[in-house]
Amino acid sequence: MTEEGSPVLSVVVPAYNEASRIAESLHRIAEYLGSLPYESDLIVVDDGSDAAGHKAVEDALAALPPDFQRQLLRHEANRGKGAAVRTGCLAARGRYLAFLDADLATPPAALGALIEALEAGADIAIGVRHQADGSDMRDRRGPIRRLAGRAFSSVVRILLLPGVQDSQCPMKAFCREAAQRLFGLQRIETWSFDAELLYLARRLGMKTVEVPVSWNAVAGSHLRLSRAAGELLNLPRIRWMHRGVGP
Repeated sequence: MTEEGSPVLSVVVPAYNEASRIAESLHRIAEYLGSLPYESDLIVVDDGSDAAGHKAVEDALAALPPDFQRQLLRHEANRGKGAAVRTGCLAARGRYLAFLDADLATPPAALGALIEALEAGADIAIGVRHQADGSDMRDRRGPIRRLAGRAFSSVVRILLLPGVQDSQCPMKAFCREAAQRLFGLQRIETWSFDAELLYLARRLGMKTVEVPVSWNAVAGSHLRLSRAAGELLNLPRIRWMHRGVGP
């Protein structure tokens, strides 16, 4: 249950040293949220940015319309995208919660279809980059990143999520009750946390719907292929940590 006066939709944006683009990104998100026929709010979680990055977030939020609901949370040290998203989602007050990346690789307008899926009865709606016509927007990446992404997705399907083609798309939405349960159980703080959330949702019997969304590869991503081995090791850890979780 949401509190009286709470927004219908809370959107969480993790940010780590995003000085070059955070102002434009938050402006676009606020513009989209302001066009919705219901109340919404924006939560930015600064995940241990340096002084310039933190000031850029503060200035970007201050530049938004005065009546726009916004909140800034901060980690004193960089902990990882999963930690930032968890902090924001556990603090959110909306009936529905969503997160997207500060680079807006998936545009804010794509949220609309995910919220429609929640309103139709889903517990979780996940953006996916493969489309109804069989195309896959992940093919726009460079060859090395494309191959690494395919390899990671294959291991996710084998170890955790058979049938899930795209666990890592950077846009997901949740009913409030599902979010509180999932983020309360989440332990992975780096970028494989998406797979953990979906694994937990499956273990708990939650209804998850895939929604094709637009996506573009964006230069300057904080994801480093050198960390991929550590993320792969997280996958069996997820199975072990949550072996006792059930409906």
